[in-house]
Amino acid sequence: MPSAHRVAVITDANELRALADPWRRLLQASPSATAFASPAWLLTWYRHFERRHGLYAVAVWRGGELVGLAPFARTRIGAGPAGCSLLVSAGTAHGDYGDPLLGPDPLPVAEVVADHLAALVRRTTTVVNLRRLREDDPLLDLFEQRGDLASESMGQRASNVIMRFADLDDPRGALERLARKRDLPRRRRRLTERFGDVAYVRQSADTPAALAAMRDFLSRRWPAGEGPKLFASPGRAAFTRDVTAELVAAGLGQVSMLTAGGHPVAVGISHRVGDREVFDATSYDPDLKRFSVGLLHLHEVLSHALADGAAEVDMRAGDFSYKEQWSTTTRDTRSIALVRAGGLGRAQLAARRVAMSIRARRLAGRECELSA
Repeated sequence: MPSAHRVAVITDANELRALADPWRRLLQASPSATAFASPAWLLTWYRHFERRHGLYAVAVWRGGELVGLAPFARTRIGAGPAGCSLLVSAGTAHGDYGDPLLGPDPLPVAEVVADHLAALVRRTTTVVNLRRLREDDPLLDLFEQRGDLASESMGQRASNVIMRFADLDDPRGALERLARKRDLPRRRRRLTERFGDVAYVRQSADTPAALAAMRDFLSRRWPAGEGPKLFASPGRAAFTRDVTAELVAAGLGQVSMLTAGGHPVAVGISHRVGDREVFDATSYDPDLKRFSVGLLHLHEVLSHALADGAAEVDMRAGDFSYKEQWSTTTRDTRSIALVRAGGLGRAQLAARRVAMSIRARRLAGRECELSA
C-alpha cells in the first residue's frame, strides 16, 4: 500500500525560505521542538556558515501539509565515483539539539525520513551524521534496527541539565528555598545598597546594547580562547547578533537582564517553543561576582518561566556545577553516523573523518570572517 507521505529534497536557500510559514506551524506542532529547529535559527545559520551548494533539507509532505523537516549541511570530497558526500544535521555546530521536526505523530514521519536517508546511503557514496538527537528520538531506534545499514556512535553523549517544574511538589517554594540556601536574598540586598535598585528585565528594549554588555562581561571573565564562544571571532559574533535578533523578532527568543541602579549586571539569551524554554547563554559582570549576580539572574529566569507557564527550563549541557543545584533531571543526546553495512561502510567511515576535518576547517574560516 503506497505511503500517504511524499518526500521533497530542498537544496536551494530561497526554496527553503519560502517554506517559513508551514515550517513555523510544524515547529509549534512538534512536542519536543526547540528554537534550534526553527526557521529563525536555521536560515540564519545557513546564511552565515554554509556554502551555496551545501544545503540539503528533507521535507515530508502529507497532502498539502508539511509534516516533517530534516535539514542538513552537505560537504563533498573528491569527484566522480571516488568522491563522497557527508550530510551533517544543520546548525549543530552552534546549537544543542539536532532533532528533525516530526510533528505530533512522529513515528510515521520518522520512518519516511529514515527510509529516504537509508536509500541515499545505500545507493550513493553518502555518509549521514545525525548529531545531537535526544535519546527518545524515534530515528535512533529506527536506524539501530535496520540490517541494511551500520550506525556508528560518534562522540560522547551530552547531558543537558533541566529544571522540570512538574517534578517539584511546590515549584515556587522550591525556587525560594534554593535562593535562601545560596544566600541570594542577602546578596541582593547588599547589591541594592551598593549600586541601587535591583530589577529583572524579561526582554531588553535594546537587544544590541544588551549583547554588547554580554560580550564585555565574557571578555573580562574569561581568558582569550576560553569560555563560551558567542563572540570569540568576528564571524561568530555576527552570527550571535543576527540569530538573536531573528529569534526575538519571531517571538521565540528573549534577551533578559538583571540590572542594578539601571545598569546591566547580568545578561542571558533564552528560547521558548510552546511550554519549553532553553536558557541558551548567559554572562555576568565579573567585578560583581561576590554578589552572585549570575545566580540572582538565573533565579529570576526560572521564576518568570514558571509564572509564564513553562513546563521546563533547559539549561543546556556544560561542565558548570551550579546548574545541577537548580535542576531536577537531565536529557541526554547522542550522535550517530550512518554508512553501508560491511567493508564498504568501514571505508565510508574513513571518508567521513576526512570530510569532517574539511568541514571543521571551513567552519573555523567562516567564523573568522568579518561578515557572513
